[in-house]
Amino acid sequence: MAAPQLDAYARAVHRFATAGKLGAARNMLNWDAQTHMPPGGAWARGEQMAAITEVSAELIGSRAAGEELEEAEAMAASLEPDERADLSEMRRTYVHTAAVPKELLAAKTRASQALQAVWRTAKPNNDWAAFEPGFAELLALTREIAQAKAEALGTTLYGGLLDEYDPGVGESMIDPIFADLAAFLPGIIAEVRERQASWPDPIPFGDTPVELQAALSHRLAVVVGHDPDAFRIDSAPHPFSVPHSPGDVRFTTRYDAANPRFAIGATLHEAGHAMYEFNLPRAFAFRPGGNARGMTAHESQSLSLERMAGRSREFLGWLAPRLAEAYGGGDLARWSFANVLGAWRRLDDGYIRVEADELSYPLHVILRYRLEQALIAGDLLPADVPGAWSELFNTLFGRTPPDLAHGCLQDIHWAAGLMGYFPNYAMGSMLAAQLFERATADDPDILPALGRGDFKPYFAWAKPRVHERASLVSFADLVLEATGAPLGAEAFKRHVKRRYLEEALG
Repeated sequence: MAAPQLDAYARAVHRFATAGKLGAARNMLNWDAQTHMPPGGAWARGEQMAAITEVSAELIGSRAAGEELEEAEAMAASLEPDERADLSEMRRTYVHTAAVPKELLAAKTRASQALQAVWRTAKPNNDWAAFEPGFAELLALTREIAQAKAEALGTTLYGGLLDEYDPGVGESMIDPIFADLAAFLPGIIAEVRERQASWPDPIPFGDTPVELQAALSHRLAVVVGHDPDAFRIDSAPHPFSVPHSPGDVRFTTRYDAANPRFAIGATLHEAGHAMYEFNLPRAFAFRPGGNARGMTAHESQSLSLERMAGRSREFLGWLAPRLAEAYGGGDLARWSFANVLGAWRRLDDGYIRVEADELSYPLHVILRYRLEQALIAGDLLPADVPGAWSELFNTLFGRTPPDLAHGCLQDIHWAAGLMGYFPNYAMGSMLAAQLFERATADDPDILPALGRGDFKPYFAWAKPRVHERASLVSFADLVLEATGAPLGAEAFKRHVKRRYLEEALG
């Protein structure tokens, strides 16, 4: 007897879920490339990932995929609401994939793998001359992709790239929020610096062995809520987390013996990303509707842990004695609550985005956003990036990076071809503040629980409102339903005023 034929929606689910599984395998190859692969493997890894990219593009961007989607859409009235949402995400994914020739996608994958290998040596050597040729090639490919997406979606060039990473978060939403921040932040930064001028200088933490930092990072991941049998932390030059397979959570951090704060922040940040992925609905695993709701939503979950919770007085009160226990020895005053709080609250004068304080951080993102727009529009040439970076950094921060490792070579994102990705880092800050403000109002025990090292109340609030919604609702609806208001900067401004101008140091 012949097997029963699947209906059109079930066939579409199988097609797009298969592509999702291939994408997960590609992500794991990329994770290995950043953590364990020998440098000589870059070329072969690029070919492997390009092959998966081509197969996936053919699977979900072909005429057959489009025809199958049309059949499924004809039966949409008979589907459940979540299934219709999943189908809508399949259509969005198809439009993006079909718009770009698979050969162009594969070429970008190869170029990005090669350039990431170059970046790892160009950054410490401040060598833009080594980086520029590969970057120019990758930028040209990215602009071709942007053109194809813009025509298919009816957007600007940059808007076509944004929609791939952050559907529902376009330039019309970003521009007024960034303008608001650019006007607000310099004034409050100056006010906070004036307040902090009278604070005692924190006692330096001193060198902390990497193996002790690694043990604490593992402990923090468990405290956050990760299952010891389902996660792995490795180190990478630029910490990251990748969308992963259910039950197999991979993320990285970076250890600096002279700066144990960095690993703590990076671990909490990436653990937040990973918790979002871990809590996505298993019934929709690998399917478009089961993915996270774009990168602004994703970044809100990492920053909720790293900054909203992880830099709160309550959590730092729990953390300080654990630092003394983990690192101990010598002058324990350095691990006192007052010293830890002072170190975490102090505004920085640095140049590195991932090490920036909460107030300076959005300005780092605005800088990259403006440069990316100029690069994609063709108004900024690769050869001119170092000078343009320094000039705009000085405009925004009033100082100039000392070298390229602290300037335009500090991030891996451009080497990875992630144009249109950076805005989420600041937009995610806005959403993290808005979500956390509502969460702590809905459940007053969230902050006291953090003082006990307990993240369960926070995730009890966030999981059903953000994680389990996946991409089964629009970004606008997710934000409105979770917080009661559209995304804006007001909650963030209230948060930083309260934390940096009103809270006592001691």
